[in-house]
Amino acid sequence: MISVNSPEWLLFLAVLVSVLATFLTRSVPFYLIKNYKPSSWLTAIERYMGLMIMVVLVCYGLKDIKFNVYPYGLNEILAVLTAILVHLKFKNALLSIVVSTILYMVLLKIF
Repeated sequence: MISVNSPEWLLFLAVLVSVLATFLTRSVPFYLIKNYKPSSWLTAIERYMGLMIMVVLVCYGLKDIKFNVYPYGLNEILAVLTAILVHLKFKNALLSIVVSTILYMVLLKIF
């Protein structure tokens, strides 16, 4: 039998509190704003947020490319072009990210 002051009980209690806090912070806003109608600018932000985040991440990832040093940014350029082409062909963001990441890792091993 586990006593109330045992490390296992305290660990269980810590995990339980974490689960409850996470669940409440994720679910309570939906119950509080059931009938809320967002404004047009909020709807636009909601619609394009994923694209905005991806643009920021790509820009951040490409900011330190050295085009004057071998392989002259070839790995990054090919990976970005692959991501664009795969996404245009299949319209699947996850597939384009996975394929371009795999290509980038292979190119890093080659060059």
